Amino acid sequence: MISAVPPKPKFLRPDDDSYASERDAQPTDDQVTSFVFNAYHSLSIDAQRENLPIRKYRDQILYCLENYQTLILVGETGCGKSTQVPQMLLLQTLHSG
Repeated sequence: MISAVPPKPKFLRPDDDSYASERDAQPTDDQVTSFVFNAYHSLSIDAQRENLPIRKYRDQILYCLENYQTLILVGETGCGKSTQVPQMLLLQTLHSG
């Protein structure tokens, strides 16, 4: 059975060296390996952009931006809000003249 109660914190005396050995045993930032998974990594950048969730709302987003003063976009982290919407605006501006 897994307990949901966190362990009781330990009081450390100034002369207690047990914490130093625990701290030294933990990996530092340069020892931790980062891993980023991109299932679409073999695709071109354009193909990757097409697979982002925000892409299917492109026309609605551009319509709202043309017709309303304020637009609030809400979406999951990584769906393309902060990277693809500016790209959509730039491309729309370039294509419309």
